[in-house]
Amino acid sequence: MPRTSGSLGGLSNAALAKAALAATTPLGASIGDSIATADYNGSDRVTLPPAPTNILKSAKGILTWALILCGQRVQVPTTTNIWGFPGETTATILTNLPAFHAQMPRKPAFMYVHCGTNDVKDGLPFETIVANWEAIAQFNAQRNCRTIFAPILPRTSGFSALFTAAQFQVMDRCNRWLARFAARAQGMVAVASACLPDIADPASVGAQPRAGYTYDGTHPAIAGGYYAGKAVAAILRTWYPPIDLLPCNNLAWSSGLTHASYVQNPMMEGASGTVTTPSSGTISGTAPTSWTASMSNTSGLTVAHTQVASPLTGRRMHQMTFGGSYTASGFTAAAWGPFGRLFQNPSTASLASIAAGDTIEALVEFEIDAGNNCIAFPHLQMRWKGGSNYNSDLQLPDMVGGLPSEAMSGVLRTAPHSYVAGEMPLAAGEITHNLYAYLRAENGSYTPSGTIRFGRAVIQKVD
Repeated sequence: MPRTSGSLGGLSNAALAKAALAATTPLGASIGDSIATADYNGSDRVTLPPAPTNILKSAKGILTWALILCGQRVQVPTTTNIWGFPGETTATILTNLPAFHAQMPRKPAFMYVHCGTNDVKDGLPFETIVANWEAIAQFNAQRNCRTIFAPILPRTSGFSALFTAAQFQVMDRCNRWLARFAARAQGMVAVASACLPDIADPASVGAQPRAGYTYDGTHPAIAGGYYAGKAVAAILRTWYPPIDLLPCNNLAWSSGLTHASYVQNPMMEGASGTVTTPSSGTISGTAPTSWTASMSNTSGLTVAHTQVASPLTGRRMHQMTFGGSYTASGFTAAAWGPFGRLFQNPSTASLASIAAGDTIEALVEFEIDAGNNCIAFPHLQMRWKGGSNYNSDLQLPDMVGGLPSEAMSGVLRTAPHSYVAGEMPLAAGEITHNLYAYLRAENGSYTPSGTIRFGRAVIQKVD
């Protein structure tokens, strides 16, 4: 495709103003190659799997982490606004862009685009890749949609052969071009390249990832997804001023308050909750009122539960501190261990106020202290009709690595669930707000040291 002059077609001031107004309630989207599919378990547009009952956002998902780290300031409807094309190139993304826009429920204010790595793998030249990127940005800008480009991320051998020096040069050249293109794109394009120094091994010749940052040499593991998402979150925070979505007081469901929190004590006050003793491992401390604290049956692991004031905000939060030692063996992504857990089942009376046509979602804030060497990822699970029906944020990923040791905080948010008549009525215990801190579980011995806090947890109806 021939290149244009490098501007975005003289986008008018009126169009820019309209885009700015739309940003007050921004809707986002994501399209790309296989790396984009981690953000929604039904996003694969090549194999076209049946729409999943449970909507899961993976702990290795780049956009998933971006939303968490920007406080869920923007919304990205999973079932319509995330498309992935495993193994495909920039040309495929460009070809499918009109259909992607056409089927979304509302015009997106921005789109995260991840493609180019397969072009380099297939030997396509620099000129082809950047021409397609520019055409993607042009198409979006004509629809008042900003574009956030992912850089071509570091990769090594494993999933495919190691790039040649010539291919690494194309990768680097493309990434440098993205930075120049964003600088002249009238504020309609950004590039999330701030992650590259965090992900790339500085001793490598050619951009190869640090150990444990991918699960197969190409696709991000938890740490790779976190850092790539952190770069996107920085852009989103710049474009869209923060809005706090979480409860700031303990108003909760009671008769007549059907749009209050279905979780009692969302602010984690008190200490009269239940602490469940495991058959192995050691649990100590207290749980906030109306909540239950527990842990996995993991010999040698210690988990101390308590309520503390957040060192960041001063708000009350529930804290889990991990210690002791443990040996991991035979765990899989489908049967992960070990963990600490805090959960609550809304009252049976409250469930009667949920009817067909109602939509619910779950949110919670978290903080992880610096120096963590064991927490692989936090996990929010909203069971919406028993243990086999749930939506989750940071779902169990491939068994490689965990989070980096830096301090972090964010907001987890499940995809909403809309009830249909066949799911009614809800029985006792069929809705659960589950909060987990999953620990590293690759085979080996661990001496864990890590602290995580959860606060302002809510299950609520979506208006």
